[in-house]
Amino acid sequence: MTESGVLAMDADDLEGLAGFYHLLSRLWISELDDEWLTALREGSLADAASDLDLPIGGELAELRERLATEYCALLIGPQEHVSPHQSVWVEGQLQGQTVISMQQFLEVVGEEADHTLCDHLGVQLGVMARIVDELATTAAEPDETQDAVAELIGLAQAFFGTHVDWIGRFLEAARNTTNSPFYGQLVEVTREFLAEEHDIWLPAS
Repeated sequence: MTESGVLAMDADDLEGLAGFYHLLSRLWISELDDEWLTALREGSLADAASDLDLPIGGELAELRERLATEYCALLIGPQEHVSPHQSVWVEGQLQGQTVISMQQFLEVVGEEADHTLCDHLGVQLGVMARIVDELATTAAEPDETQDAVAELIGLAQAFFGTHVDWIGRFLEAARNTTNSPFYGQLVEVTREFLAEEHDIWLPAS
């Protein structure tokens, strides 16, 4: 990895970064089921959940139901929720040019969104994960040209600036809306992470 002024990470660092984007994507995309809660409590993601101070104690079924209620209250409504869709924030309504742009990026990375609206922040974090994952793979290949690496860095910068950087506005509103210990902590984790990511991908802005 030699792209000066953009990244100072090797392929392993990038792989770990992609993994964290994947984790945040899943935590935001929908309510958590028993499989994911078990992974966070005692499975493959337990260390990450502990490091992030995510409050996931208590009886599993009760926790699942409580978090589902808190998720719906924060993101779905019907009243006093905070929309997780970029188009609402930048265009004042669902769909529009934001969704068209997202669809174009999804085509570029070869991914189909299984979510109802592809400008959901969870989908966008997942696309960023996909781009960084590909960047990690490319950076690890000794025969890859710097042009290939630079192209992926440019894609990451473009996508972050167009479809990730706005999430900070959502997080500020969510922080002032939710009373959920879990989603309140997830807001803080995501906010701090994306602030650091902004400095990596958009250092001059």
